[in-house]
Amino acid sequence: MNRRENTTMQSEIFIVLMIVMILLFIITSLYLAQLKEHQQPPLIVLDEAHGYSFHSSSASLNPKFQNQLTSLVVNKIETFAKEHKCDIVEIYGYTDTQPFSKNSTGSDFDQELHECLTIGCNIDNIQASSNLELGMKRAVSVVRFLKPKLLHTNSIIRIIRPYSAGQFIDEKGGISPLNNAKGDKRRRRIEIRLSRSWDLI
Repeated sequence: MNRRENTTMQSEIFIVLMIVMILLFIITSLYLAQLKEHQQPPLIVLDEAHGYSFHSSSASLNPKFQNQLTSLVVNKIETFAKEHKCDIVEIYGYTDTQPFSKNSTGSDFDQELHECLTIGCNIDNIQASSNLELGMKRAVSVVRFLKPKLLHTNSIIRIIRPYSAGQFIDEKGGISPLNNAKGDKRRRRIEIRLSRSWDLI
């Protein structure tokens, strides 16, 4: 074999190796993309310790909270939804364990909150009688604010739902003791979770 043939053969081997490397890269990239679609997306935590706060016993979103939702959180939700192919956004409201004054108005909390979700309301006109109800009010308030920003024709997101865990779950995900009357800024929070409707079938 002469030098010229040897050089040609080396070039052909190099080209074949490059093609194999490119194919391996493409296959690996596709596999990782598929894997990411089936992973659980990161949890988004908006707690009082990081500036996401409500006034005491209130569920109204103050201007700072609204601005943070618009400028930081909406983009994060949309990015995670696309990366992980999630079409459901779940908003969880949490409170601390400070005692809550009883509601003496005799109003129907469930009915009023349902109307707030479907037709709108002034959220602070609905009287909560427990931390569980306050957590739900806060979740509803965030849902109402995010709906027009996340539910649009170009979005993968189709459903936004409110939930409440009240004072029962601490910031680490465990069951909370009820003797922390002074409260904790990390406990007073909104958590945003993303999921897929087809995973529920």
